[in-house]
Amino acid sequence: MAAPRTRRQSKRFVPPSDHAPSDMRRPTARRLAVPEGDWRSIRSDLELRGWSSSQLDVIQAELSQGWPLRIAMRHAALRLGTCPTGSKALG
Repeated sequence: MAAPRTRRQSKRFVPPSDHAPSDMRRPTARRLAVPEGDWRSIRSDLELRGWSSSQLDVIQAELSQGWPLRIAMRHAALRLGTCPTGSKALG
């Protein structure tokens, strides 16, 4: 008598592994890094120099569009009509 034939399970439908690419593991906010440094360090430095949160938001938007920090600071001051008292140029 012949041995019963067993079917091998297809590997076409495989459960997903835990080794997903790093960008697919968990949704994290992208960090903004510009030639002048990391946004978090730039932000803390600007806060110490007296820049307000609305000005910092404008600066961050300008940096994410590719403007250098000096120009982004100028744009924020011109757009909002104010700059911090006693602010000095970075660098």
